[in-house]
Amino acid sequence: MRKITWAAATAVLSVGMLTGCSSADGESGDTAKASAGATKDTEKKDTGKKDTGKAAGKKDDARIGVAGTACELPVSFEVAKGWKPAASSAEDAKMLAKLNGRTSVTASCVVDAKPAGLLGNMRVWTAGRTDKSPRQVLDAFMAEEKRVSEQEFSETKVGDLPAAEVTYKESSPLLDEPSPQRALAVTTPKGTVVLHLTAFDGGEYKDMLPAFELAKKTMLPAS
Repeated sequence: MRKITWAAATAVLSVGMLTGCSSADGESGDTAKASAGATKDTEKKDTGKKDTGKAAGKKDDARIGVAGTACELPVSFEVAKGWKPAASSAEDAKMLAKLNGRTSVTASCVVDAKPAGLLGNMRVWTAGRTDKSPRQVLDAFMAEEKRVSEQEFSETKVGDLPAAEVTYKESSPLLDEPSPQRALAVTTPKGTVVLHLTAFDGGEYKDMLPAFELAKKTMLPAS
């Protein structure tokens, strides 16, 4: 059971979910996040339900990662319907590194789930070095995570790219139980990438997972 309102939850999540640029309607990343709770409540009143996981898995005619898209990355992938990608500014990347104590990778892009009626995001972290395996990259990434438990690692491939994936739970003093999270690491000739799915709680995670799977299924080395 949730112990806080959506508005309060969003205020907490806004610290770790900076978009790095303004949204289309002129709101800054932090301002847009601060209004997520109110937006979500309004959507529920208007429609009686939020977007489902099935809807989140549909394509939105958007592939990011290549030159000329919202985010230029070592990989490209398709973005789920309603999700909004934005490049992370150098200032946001520096702030996130400081807040999270993260030095192994740098925040490069965030795909915001709020426009799809969900509370969370997928953040893309990158590093220029190519001498580490996906599992080594993921191990370093998880060593920087806090309040985690039940980590389960697996070795896999994403297309022709070697990859490693982890599912885990993250505790929060604001929730009765830990929230499931997921991360995928791949190595490419242009660098390493970690795709990190961050959801507010288990319900949001379930609804957001199809968007993560779409990104994973369609991921290719950026040309």
